[in-house]
Amino acid sequence: MAKISPPILFSKTFGIAASDMDRLGVFDPTLNIDSLLFPDPLLLEGSEHVEMREAKPVFDKYFEQLMAIIHGIQEPNDRLWRAAFKLLSFPEVKSTCLGYGANSISGSGSGPDMALRLLKTGRDILRLGIDDPDLFMAIGLFEEDFGPDLIGDMLTNVALGNIIQFNTRIISSLNLPTQHFDIKLKNGTSYSAELVRNPTVSGQSIPVFLVPKDILRALPIAVDWRGVQQVSEENEEFRQSLNTSVAELWSKKTLESKEQLRRWALSSRDAFGSLLDMLHGHDGKPYDFVGDPYGELIWRNLGDRIAGENPMRLVPPKKFDRESVVDIVKKIISQFQFLIEKRDLWRDLYASGKPRFEKASQRMFFVIAHSYCEANGLELSPEAETGRGAVDFKVSKGMNSRVLVEIKLSTNTKLKQGLEKQLKVYQEAELPVECFYVVINVGKLAKKEAELETIRLKIQTEYGRAPEVIVIDGLPKKSASVS
Repeated sequence: MAKISPPILFSKTFGIAASDMDRLGVFDPTLNIDSLLFPDPLLLEGSEHVEMREAKPVFDKYFEQLMAIIHGIQEPNDRLWRAAFKLLSFPEVKSTCLGYGANSISGSGSGPDMALRLLKTGRDILRLGIDDPDLFMAIGLFEEDFGPDLIGDMLTNVALGNIIQFNTRIISSLNLPTQHFDIKLKNGTSYSAELVRNPTVSGQSIPVFLVPKDILRALPIAVDWRGVQQVSEENEEFRQSLNTSVAELWSKKTLESKEQLRRWALSSRDAFGSLLDMLHGHDGKPYDFVGDPYGELIWRNLGDRIAGENPMRLVPPKKFDRESVVDIVKKIISQFQFLIEKRDLWRDLYASGKPRFEKASQRMFFVIAHSYCEANGLELSPEAETGRGAVDFKVSKGMNSRVLVEIKLSTNTKLKQGLEKQLKVYQEAELPVECFYVVINVGKLAKKEAELETIRLKIQTEYGRAPEVIVIDGLPKKSASVS
């Protein structure tokens, strides 16, 4: 199963002040882990960077030429069909360190199946009389497995020349070390450039493509449809239903909604034109790097800061067995609770008064746990599991003891189901395992705490042991100066 490691920041690796990155408007990537952000072509025109503004006509021209090729197709697999298929292949440019490869810098990009579906759907749309090059972005709203991460891949493939120009200017401003790279994309385009090498990738030489902050949006995209112009009256009811669920339309979990949108969008020229109007009516704002609602930034420096400001002495045990590992993990969880409840770490759980996404708190615990283990020289490695919000502690040097920690927010609608799944963990585990189910109360806990205890007792009865449920008070605290 994929793991994540402590984040390695570009700025720290190359000795650059974060203020200099901010001054130049450059996103400071983690070199070993993709950030859940993507470059949005709809933000290019408003960028403060000339290279990005010039990328918009490059992007449009690429898809205008593609549309002309598709118009000329006589039958599947003819020469023009093959040419269009090649132009619709957008492998991930992992050098940007952006996308859904959240535990590494390797995502998937669009493969042959996606290119074929884009070609077929694009041809159907062109037959409706649509001639807007943004139609291929609009397809992302309803095509299965196609979302904003692949739109970002589109941009980096099509406008890589502009991105390289941006990097050349930034590299010069920051006086960064470079090496020569020859880059060839699947669409046939080649580039030669002096770029910064990513030192975290072993076995191959990969450049880092820095990108501006003002063209980045969060994954999944949350389009603001409130300012959309009125569409035809016959589409109004459907448009209103989309207003409440548009963010979910990017998700692989809402295929029924996507199919509903697909049928409507392809029903007529007016319908697809309305969809384009909605897409163009997005809020036009990049990711909020100050508020950081998704918690993409807050965790990256947290481990070092917390371990430095709130050191904790963990005495290495004489023997790394299950009992000693459980004891260390309990102390780390207790310290995490102390930091949230007594040392104002609760503030990092929120952005603009609202709880950050659950993944932010999970990452916070991971980096704090890793920092305390590292600071105390412990042969204990916390590794973040993908997909279930768990931190899996394992003993090194071939020992088999494991301790699993689940971090959940009280607002999670599947809070109870998450605990019930721990029984399956016990039953299927081939190695000794202990589980902690940590719930951070950020609101809406109410009766859930008692229900969690009922589930825990049920697991205890059925299996003879059960996860330990720990509730942390993460609710906003009043300042000590406030009476």
